[in-house]
Amino acid sequence: MSGQKISLDLMDLFIQSNEKIGELRDDKMQHVDEINKFVNQIFNQTPKESRIKKNYCEICNFISSDMSSFELHHVSGCKHDFRMVTSCKPCHRVLSDKQKLQDHRWWMKNQPENIRKAFFLHGLYEILCLKSQKTGNSVHCEYAAKLVELISMLLRGKIQ
Repeated sequence: MSGQKISLDLMDLFIQSNEKIGELRDDKMQHVDEINKFVNQIFNQTPKESRIKKNYCEICNFISSDMSSFELHHVSGCKHDFRMVTSCKPCHRVLSDKQKLQDHRWWMKNQPENIRKAFFLHGLYEILCLKSQKTGNSVHCEYAAKLVELISMLLRGKIQ
């Protein structure tokens, strides 16, 4: 059969095309479900749960039995919230460096609730963008981009 051409009529092409759209939809939904689970775990962390270090990086998915390969990263900085993710040292360095570039109020303790919420969402934004870059999954970055307006409104005091 090698070298023989297969002939598809227009209806066959239509069916094949719709199958590919369905595959794309299923793939996107699986990624959206994964992001939803990841984000919900961060939002719903208790202080005790936040201190539990995993044996993998939640950003790039690096796995190691050597727990010294991992550090806990405060999503919004330790002075603004207790929630943390486990990250390998390289991912932690990137995320910590990005935090230092945030709004100048990030450096000060005892910020109003809207500012702390903005820092939390901004930290989540950075985590999702880095996760997208490290895993090659653009859906994380697409979701992160949806947070920008909310972060901006919180920082400007437009919403509490």
